[in-house]
Amino acid sequence: MVREARKSDAETVVLTFDPHPRQVLFGNASGLQLLQSLEQRAACLADTGLDHLVIQPFDKAFSRLRPEEFVRDVLVEGLGTTTIVVGHDHRFGAGREGDVELLRACGDTYGFNVQHIPAHIEDELTVSSTKVRQRIEQGDLQGAHNLLGRYHSWRGEVVAGAGRGRQLGYRTANLEAIEQHQLLPATGVYAARVQPVETSNATSERHPPDRSWAAMVHVGPRPTFDAAGDPVTIEAHLFNAGEPDLYGHVVEVTFVDRLRDIRKFDTPEALVAQLDHDASAAKRALGYA
Repeated sequence: MVREARKSDAETVVLTFDPHPRQVLFGNASGLQLLQSLEQRAACLADTGLDHLVIQPFDKAFSRLRPEEFVRDVLVEGLGTTTIVVGHDHRFGAGREGDVELLRACGDTYGFNVQHIPAHIEDELTVSSTKVRQRIEQGDLQGAHNLLGRYHSWRGEVVAGAGRGRQLGYRTANLEAIEQHQLLPATGVYAARVQPVETSNATSERHPPDRSWAAMVHVGPRPTFDAAGDPVTIEAHLFNAGEPDLYGHVVEVTFVDRLRDIRKFDTPEALVAQLDHDASAAKRALGYA
């Protein structure tokens, strides 16, 4: 889209919805698992050279727009569209009744072009968000990377923890999701990179967003210390970071490699020995010396 717009001196627009349509239509029963938060999508889109990101509020009334009404009211009258670029399986409008053929018919009526991007094949698979999610849920980060073209990342706020990491010699930043539907990888211990996210609060000045740390990250229960059935925790140990004041700050965790499963250790000493091994493995995976 950016490439085509530059040829005709046009401006580029991506239209997205918030909240996600499944949240509005199915509520908490939607089973929604987002590969990116809205803020992450905006950041990735900005990197393409996009001119405008339009966030359409999505509610029950909007969901009832017929495909032809959506094209007329939003794309033509609202955005002044001259060319529309859609993916190979694009559907739109109430009941997902609109498809690329209807879009082309509307283009003939309203005077816009339609470009239809064919399916992208990688590792003999048609790339889709479903296949990406499956690989992340399985802890197959490289498989997800091959389909995404980047490593999966997740955002959380640094909150106070129980302080066990410091007692074990592995101080951790305890993280809580800022978007409840963000997709986490399978439970396990990971090599990752952690980067502060630019915000309006004061901590962003102490830790600018171009700063990042190599890390090992625990995703899952803590069976050595906690009872069965306790909630999943996300804890990041940052290498060579000193003791940064990150409390209340949002960070982005980019998962690079899965090191092992979560398991229970008989003693804290046995856990520390394993953490020493995990730290060495994480540094190797990240190319960190």
